[in-house]
Amino acid sequence: MNADPTPQQAADLLNQVEANQSQARSGDAWPLVTLLFVLSAGVSVGLMAIGIIDDNTTQLIIAGAGLSWIIPALVVYLAKALSWSRRSTALLLTWLGVIIVAFIAGVMADSFAAGGPIPFIAAGLLWVAAPVFSLLALRR
Repeated sequence: MNADPTPQQAADLLNQVEANQSQARSGDAWPLVTLLFVLSAGVSVGLMAIGIIDDNTTQLIIAGAGLSWIIPALVVYLAKALSWSRRSTALLLTWLGVIIVAFIAGVMADSFAAGGPIPFIAAGLLWVAAPVFSLLALRR
């Protein structure tokens, strides 16, 4: 009994394994894509509230409500992400850095000059950058 596969069988098995790995990586990227969009939506709602509303208390309440989406989004992502890779972790950390910088820039700009366009620009930046980062996540 010969247990060694032929070269053709070995090539077919290797192709099948590579196809399964590629499909699994693509399926595992969707929780990351969802996380990026939820984070973008939550933070941009907070930034829009900061730019539109003049009352500091109301600004904080709405910004906090927008930021509160970060916790459930991370919980869902951590529960649904089946595989961790250095690339997806680096992409997530980079995106969190972009969100933090955009939020701090919007808040600081509004505190110095209320009614300026910086919070709106920061929110728009997040909505433009989210699909770009999502495409990078799906490309892995």
